[in-house]
Amino acid sequence: MRIKRLPSPAMAVAFAALFVAGAGGATAATGMLDGGDIKNNSITAKDVKNGSLLKKDFKRGQIPAGKRGPQGAQGVAGPAGRAGRDGTNGFGQLVYGQGVGIVPPGETGDDVVALCPDGTFPTGGDAFFLDDADELVPEQEVAVQGLATNLDGVPVAWIATSKVNGSIDELQLVVDVICANASQVGFSTTSQGKTKSKVAGLDRPGRLQVRRP
Repeated sequence: MRIKRLPSPAMAVAFAALFVAGAGGATAATGMLDGGDIKNNSITAKDVKNGSLLKKDFKRGQIPAGKRGPQGAQGVAGPAGRAGRDGTNGFGQLVYGQGVGIVPPGETGDDVVALCPDGTFPTGGDAFFLDDADELVPEQEVAVQGLATNLDGVPVAWIATSKVNGSIDELQLVVDVICANASQVGFSTTSQGKTKSKVAGLDRPGRLQVRRP
């Protein structure tokens, strides 16, 4: 008769230790790998699945920019719009100037000029007389008044001359001028129903020519 031998206590402990070690290894083999499980510089391109890496898997600047794509097709240009009307030759500055001269008794006095500032031109004017009390003297008359030009024939002032002062008092001849700036100036002369215009640069002589101070 055979007697069945049981393992010794030492053998039982050895088998138990072997079982636990084998189970622990199996558990580690089925877990997720991390950086500590991989040797540096050991993964090659053939070990990475094609098309599996994303842009976020790379550091900024590591992915080179691709070539610029072709420019999109442009639409057909539309017809050109109609040309606008020419603007008016307006002015943006209006200046009122004045000149004053003395007319002694029994004399005509000198010409009195009301000069326009630089960059402006006379558009009209007038002349009148005042006495010592700055009262208007309507009976005293102006002999002549009108535009005065510079040496280039461009109008720059309003000028007036008195008739003989018939009073016993000294009078003031006051000349007013209205000046405005403009990009172009010229003369227009009407004679026998016909009008002729000339722009500045004009060679038409002025009645009197003056210089700006």
